[in-house]
Amino acid sequence: MKTELEKKEILRLSNEESNKVTRECLRIAMFKLMGKKDFEKISITEITKYAGVSRTAFYRNYETKEALVEDICQSLLSELKASVSSEQYRTDRKEWYTIFFKTIKENSDYFRIYLDAHLQFGNIFILESVFPSANPMERYKNSAKEGAFLRVLTDWFRNGMRESPEEMGEICEQIIHRAFE
Repeated sequence: MKTELEKKEILRLSNEESNKVTRECLRIAMFKLMGKKDFEKISITEITKYAGVSRTAFYRNYETKEALVEDICQSLLSELKASVSSEQYRTDRKEWYTIFFKTIKENSDYFRIYLDAHLQFGNIFILESVFPSANPMERYKNSAKEGAFLRVLTDWFRNGMRESPEEMGEICEQIIHRAFE
């Protein structure tokens, strides 16, 4: 016979798994809907119907549809950071940028969702997480580099990703890092 504590633990795990599945269904639904219509025209009711979950389930996981898109994009950012966080890239920035642009190109549908939702990059600190600063001056330099990098990335993406990731690696090395040294 299971103790009361064991039963509560099983229920807690079951709820966590249920929420995880619900979040994944909502992410897929949002992704599919954004492929069909503008973000502003998508309602939470549409998202929940497409996902096959209740509005209550939506609000148990997200406060707004923007929070759902932010979650989708945070997953992409986590993947990006993981793909470029190797120690070798701390000394080879050009290669780091190249891998980053390749990853964005491979995940362009997800990146488009972020841009189409008009979300801001305000709380994204990719460079600082890979090339950590040792003092306030370096931190602010990283902040300036981050702004320049995200602007270049967005411009490249919106212009059809015509330049190869290798070309973008060279461009970013030249105009971002060398400009701040």
